[in-house]
Order: sequence, then C-alpha cells, then structure tokens
Amino acid sequence: MVTSTRARTYDEMVDALAAEGLPALHDKLATLAPTDWERPTLLQPPDADKPPWTVLQLAAHFDVFMGLTMGLVAEPTSAQPVVDRASFYISVSDRSKVSPVIYQYIVDHAQGHTSATILNKVDETFKQALEAIRTTPSDTIGPGFFGPMRLDEFVATRLVEVQVHGMDLTDALAAPPLSMPRVTTMAAEVLDEVLARRAVPGRPADLEADDLVFIRAAAGRGEHLDARLPVVG
Repeated sequence: MVTSTRARTYDEMVDALAAEGLPALHDKLATLAPTDWERPTLLQPPDADKPPWTVLQLAAHFDVFMGLTMGLVAEPTSAQPVVDRASFYISVSDRSKVSPVIYQYIVDHAQGHTSATILNKVDETFKQALEAIRTTPSDTIGPGFFGPMRLDEFVATRLVEVQVHGMDLTDALAAPPLSMPRVTTMAAEVLDEVLARRAVPGRPADLEADDLVFIRAAAGRGEHLDARLPVVG
C-alpha cells in the first residue's frame, strides 16, 4: 500500500536526508577516481548539439539543488504558498523552455572547478543546507524556485532530487544504486502524488512493489509502457 509523504513527520524526512541521502551522495563522490569525474552522464541534453553533463557537472547540480534551501530560508515571506511537493514537479507546463536554462546554469556553475574544489563545495553546501533546515521552522515560507513554498514541502522535494540524481550518478559510473532505503521510499511517495495529480492515481501493477524501479520510470530514467510515465524530467 502506498503511503503519502504527508503522513511523515518533518523530522522523519529531515533525518532521512541527513542520515542517508546527503552522506550517500557525498561519500560516493569522495571515492571517485580522476577519470570518473570526466565521465558523461546518461542524461540527454536539452539541445542535441550539446554534450551531456559530466559527473563533475552533475556534482555541481548537487551543490545547486541543495543550495536553493538557503535561498528559501533567507527570504521568508508572509505570502501564501503556491507550490507544494507535488506541484513543484508540475509547475512548468513547457519544460523545453526551462531545461536549456538549467543545463547552461549548471555548466557555468561547474566552470573552473576541479574534482577537489567541487567536492569541497558540495560538502559545505550540504552542511549549510542541513543547518538551515534544522534551525528554521518547518512552516517558514520562502522562494521555492517556482514560487512561494513552505520549507517542509521543499524538503520533500529534496528527497526526490537526492534519489533521482543519485541514480544519475551511479548510472554514469555503471555502479549499483546508492543504499538509502528511507529516502527511496519517501521519494517514491512524492512521485506517487505527482502521478495522481497529473493523471490517474496508482502505479502500474508491475511497479507497485519496487520503489526504485518506479522512481526510475517516473523520473524518465527508464522506459515503461504506461503512457502516464514519466511524470518528471
């Protein structure tokens, strides 16, 4: 039976992020050989004439997607939230306009970094983001990239980002998936909600029992015959 992340406490989501997700990403990066950082990811660039991100550029994306946390807590607002954990992934009706911007932003963000400097940057950002999350009330509202968003709703999306981009990392390295079972479960629950809002609730029958395979299909990291998938890009 699928359980919504809305049944999770904020502390439970934060602990999964802090104890499993972010350490798994950082520790995997810390084991890479020099040539691993130059490997291309399997992500398809938005423009056919552009190369895919390298592992180093993917690490720069880790830095960016967790760094957004500090922007949210630094600019609290009394505005009503207009984005939640599911609509965060539904907010963009035409991703073809957003994807090239994100692609180039990460390329530029990685420019000039070495494996050592980007690893240090990721480590620093992860620590700062966790400190911000732990010391800021969960109902704080701030900029969530696509609009005002509560911090607890934003943290739920970081579980998805960690899981999906962790998958991108291990795919690029031809390595087994990272072991972060609580993050995997909670990320799948968010994507269940995205699926329910975008189309019809309920996973395809063959994906009901395997959160990791469902995430891969729902995030476009694997093909599936169900026309509702993927639900995020």
